[in-house]
Amino acid sequence: MIWLYRLQQRLSITRQEGLAILTLTVLFLVGLTVRHFQEQQAPPVAVDSLVAKVPPDSTPPSSGPPQHPRPSASAPINVNTAPPSALEALPGIGPALSERIVTYRTTQRPFQQVDELKRVSGIGPKTLATLRPMVRVTVPDSSSR
Repeated sequence: MIWLYRLQQRLSITRQEGLAILTLTVLFLVGLTVRHFQEQQAPPVAVDSLVAKVPPDSTPPSSGPPQHPRPSASAPINVNTAPPSALEALPGIGPALSERIVTYRTTQRPFQQVDELKRVSGIGPKTLATLRPMVRVTVPDSSSR
């Protein structure tokens, strides 16, 4: 720390002022380092770029997967029997989440009530509240096994 003493004498500053300058210099260098690493990372993908944009006047191709009717409160879908493509028609459910729902109901057990959807990773209270009127659960008959 002899260099700090020499700096204090050259600048005519007290020990506390020297330590303050040293602290600010270290914080500045740490900030520059963090900024450098942030610039080296790939920028995050915008959410809008993950959604396919279809012009309003274009018609969807007929050779694609079968189109399922849009689930609603008057026409809910059964989460125990719906295929992944039908689950994707639900708001907030994409391909990955629909696959997790199907995986859960096949590996764990069929859903007994709608609230059990919270057990699927990615479905929280807000998503469940949005889905609740559009889904239903029909428990498979256990006597047919």
